[in-house]
Amino acid sequence: MSGRGEEPAGADQGPRPRPDDRPAKGPEEGDKSADEGLFGAETDPAAKEGRAAAGVAAARIARESREAFSLHDSSTYIGGTIGAVNFQFGEQQQRLLAGPLPEEELRRLRDRFTEPPGYENLKRQLRGTPLLVLSGQPGTGRMFTALSLLDDLARGKVARLDPETDLTALGVDDIAEGHGYALEPADGHMPTELHLDRLCRLLGDRGAYAVLLAVPDPGITDGHGVRYHRMHEAADPDAVLDGHLEAELDRRLPALKSAALNTAARLDIRQALGLEALRPAEAARFAASVGAYVSGRFTEEELVADCRGFAVEQVRQWFAGGTRAETLPALRDAAYRIAMAVFGRGSFNTVAEAAELLAWELAVTVDPERVIGRPLLSDGLEARLASTRAVTEVRTQPVVADRDIPVRTVRFAGENLAPALLAYLWEHHHNMRGPVLRWLDSLCQDPRDDVWTRAAVAAGELCRLDCAHTLSDLLMPMAEAEQARRGVFVATALESVLRDGQVGAALRSMVKAWSTSGNANLRWTAAAVLSRGTATAAVSDALGRLGAIGTWEEGRLRVVAAESVVHLLGSDPGLEPLDAIRRWLNDNRRHHQDLGLVATVLLAEFQTEDVWNPAPELSGREKWPLALAVAAACPDRAQEVAGLLWTALNTSRSYEAALDAVTRWLRSSQGEPWEKELLRFLPLLMLTADDRQRLASLIKELSEDPDDPLGPDQSRRLRRLVEE
Repeated sequence: MSGRGEEPAGADQGPRPRPDDRPAKGPEEGDKSADEGLFGAETDPAAKEGRAAAGVAAARIARESREAFSLHDSSTYIGGTIGAVNFQFGEQQQRLLAGPLPEEELRRLRDRFTEPPGYENLKRQLRGTPLLVLSGQPGTGRMFTALSLLDDLARGKVARLDPETDLTALGVDDIAEGHGYALEPADGHMPTELHLDRLCRLLGDRGAYAVLLAVPDPGITDGHGVRYHRMHEAADPDAVLDGHLEAELDRRLPALKSAALNTAARLDIRQALGLEALRPAEAARFAASVGAYVSGRFTEEELVADCRGFAVEQVRQWFAGGTRAETLPALRDAAYRIAMAVFGRGSFNTVAEAAELLAWELAVTVDPERVIGRPLLSDGLEARLASTRAVTEVRTQPVVADRDIPVRTVRFAGENLAPALLAYLWEHHHNMRGPVLRWLDSLCQDPRDDVWTRAAVAAGELCRLDCAHTLSDLLMPMAEAEQARRGVFVATALESVLRDGQVGAALRSMVKAWSTSGNANLRWTAAAVLSRGTATAAVSDALGRLGAIGTWEEGRLRVVAAESVVHLLGSDPGLEPLDAIRRWLNDNRRHHQDLGLVATVLLAEFQTEDVWNPAPELSGREKWPLALAVAAACPDRAQEVAGLLWTALNTSRSYEAALDAVTRWLRSSQGEPWEKELLRFLPLLMLTADDRQRLASLIKELSEDPDDPLGPDQSRRLRRLVEE
């Protein structure tokens, strides 16, 4: 294969080249002998920089990230208000005012309470020191535990203080003899230790007790920094569920309870909940819902709908709080939860950094004159995970040279939280849209595939929620921009939305308009969108539009169009993409031929994992060259694939690029799973004696390379193949 562009010298054994296996000579044939005219920058003037292919990591990350938003359907609840849970009772709660705990609630407390770990230690501490500050996350049963402790010690004389109560102003006359008091301050701030000491003395003088509820700061991993503080550990949710079902269904009806437990364990019900582990308050509410179902008060549809509201209720609680939610610590919490929704299953470091960038956007939106910094030692991992309902795990990701390495990742402990969070945010907090969209736009500039790809998938979800707003404020400006990654960002964002029953048709019409626009950047973006296979009803329609884009204005966009054709071929390795490439090669027009040649060379250069959405039949061949994977998965198309590559090898302006691709196959094949397929495929490229001679010369050259020679066994196998 040392010559370039020669006509076959004679017949050979085996498959014959088809009469059209060379591109028909165009008017400029022979003017250029190098492939710079096909791939070089001079053929792409004023077009977007770069190519549409985003690399192995981006394609894989996009598929993984998109799964997080493909779990909901049109029945997912995103609007309205769901009542909060009354402790662990599973009912809607009213605002608690100061006053004694009603006898009815005391009975329910005694009937349903499940002791959390360390309960007896908490009771001993409270008996010895009449003041306890119980720290934990909302929904973990802190209030239920506090009331039970006070009931045990004060023997039923339990009262709740108004959340606005000023503890520092309490006097001895404000505390009743032998009573127990529970309070969660409205602003979340505890009095200083000096004031706690004073309150403790007042309680002791009156033989009374108090339990204060707190949420730990992100930098605090335990509650032992102050002597009154103790961390609250949630009770086992299964035990809570069991206890509440006992009370809901009457202990005299064991068959009904058994049916309820079976219902609670059903896979479809657990999927509707979308939470990996219920907190005690949620377990209580779940018990009430399941009890209503098995008692005939709920239909199955009502049960499923109620379960879908659990994640929404958690999100509603996260973003509640009015003006108090706009303090910097609260904004940082909100930013971290939004970053979790966007980057779930991504690197923990990525989530943390992205959250800080969003926190800055939120803070300057609330107060444009404010200069904010970042906390250094007051932001602890464990408390941050607890406040976000997140877990870390070690997973492999393609981080270094597209090779997998172990990475500490983080995700919500519930698959419904991410879509519920974005939907709730877009539905109920309009002023959050601007900073969030600006944040996503800035993330597009990050070169890391793990960052911009996940941001693009989240942008697609926001487009589904409000198509017009997200298009006008984020995606349209990106589609018209010069930078290649912005066009690929748009393609990644729109991939799933194009299938949406409500807005998909309008978006497909928009992409069609882009593909015929006089704006080169819009045509470039249209080609990238068409590569995903969701912008047209049929593959043939996408191929037709890509052919028009790739030959527009003397082929200035042929590279992006050809890459998109190869993505379609990898997504649907049928005859249509192969036939389209052959038609372009056979066309008398030079720019159509060049489009076919570039597509052929890229087919040889791609690995299967480079394809955005590889076809199922290519599964297990991710590390294979795409051309060989298609030939192995679809043996009836192997000769057509080889015919295209033979044409590129025998055409002067594509020869060098095609030969480089074959050279890479030969160098990297030893010991690879696709080595045998390469040995079956190479004879399809040797249609003449000249072809055999050129391949033998290439093998000899590689075997004698002083820096990186082929192994002796591999050289012998290849030589024997050529000789036979």
